Amino acid sequence: MKKTVQTVISPDKFYTIASANGKVVEVADFNTENGAAIQLWDYAGEEWQQWSFVRAGEGVYRICNRFTGKMLDLIAGGVVDGTWLHQWEGTSGSSQLWVLENTGDGRVKIKSNLSGKCLDVVGMSQDNGARLQIWQDVNGDNQLWVVEEVKAKRASRKKAEPADEAAPAEEAKPAKKTAARKPAAKKTAAKKTEEAEAPKKPRAARKKAEPAAEAPKALKAAEEQKALKAAEEQKALKAAEEQKALKAAEEQKALKAAEETKALKAAEEQKAAEAVKPVEAPKPAPKPNLKKVGKRRAAK
Repeated sequence: MKKTVQTVISPDKFYTIASANGKVVEVADFNTENGAAIQLWDYAGEEWQQWSFVRAGEGVYRICNRFTGKMLDLIAGGVVDGTWLHQWEGTSGSSQLWVLENTGDGRVKIKSNLSGKCLDVVGMSQDNGARLQIWQDVNGDNQLWVVEEVKAKRASRKKAEPADEAAPAEEAKPAKKTAARKPAAKKTAAKKTEEAEAPKKPRAARKKAEPAAEAPKALKAAEEQKALKAAEEQKALKAAEEQKALKAAEEQKALKAAEETKALKAAEEQKAAEAVKPVEAPKPAPKPNLKKVGKRRAAK
């Protein structure tokens, strides 16, 4: 599939990144620290749910959070399926580089420029707090995203203000009975504006409270990931030590075999040397002295 950059992307604007279920990518617990988790949550118009695309090459971007100023990043620069995402301060590393690939239906695949794998929802979860990872391209809905520009806030207030200004002009017309009712319209417009604004405060408060409640869950997941990584490292270390011990045992065995072969060869050489050694002839018995024998006999 040909890689193309979404034409609506502009360097001076902010965007939401929404999954198939409408939840958006955000920094968990609006945490500003390096390593903060990246998750999905219902959109509440908060800045930690908004992102800018910083051009880093032809069709390549760094994705920067509006609230924290940190980048969408792969944990430990991972390239394998299941590598989770977090935020990190901007670096020159390829783990922060992303490519947007249009699908032709208004959605995009967001691919790691380092691994070529897609931004993906862990376990295909539909819940708030679902973590994000990279995975090989399977063309699933959990790998398709809608990047939408963030519009100016409080648009309803702008619509209400002209109504407030028009009301006094209508009140100046005594001939019409409806002029007396205009203040009620003004009050209604103001009331609508207040009602439109009033829910925002509890929603924002609830948004802050909900990530706080989810914090133990995210922390537990991070700890489990850390423990899993430590266990894998321990397993790899143990395997390396066993391999080293096995190699040492094999070397010791080979050395012992070489020494035994050397000793056997030396014994064979010794035996062969003894086999070719000349045998000394037995010495003849000494002849008796006849003169001494004769004297002994004469003496008798």
